[in-house]
Amino acid sequence: MDCKFLVTVVDGTLTDKDSIASPSRRKEIVQARQLAIYFTKRLTNLTLKRIGAHLGGRNHSTVAYSLRMVSERIETDRHFKGIVSDLEEKVGGW
Repeated sequence: MDCKFLVTVVDGTLTDKDSIASPSRRKEIVQARQLAIYFTKRLTNLTLKRIGAHLGGRNHSTVAYSLRMVSERIETDRHFKGIVSDLEEKVGGW
């Protein structure tokens, strides 16, 4: 999957595209991966299974968990909410 909004997420989280699809559990990579999943779901019609397949072969339940974590964190963490808002503004034109 090669989407402009993923490039924006990668740039905005200071990671690289290969890391998002990697099995790494480092906090910053997990956060970038969860944001990539969040924006992929919001901006495409892909199923959870397809999103997982494109982002390192994750299963649909992992993708659903990521979506839930991002949504909850937006509600509880103002700094994270600001990061998501900034990324939304950048990808809003697509």
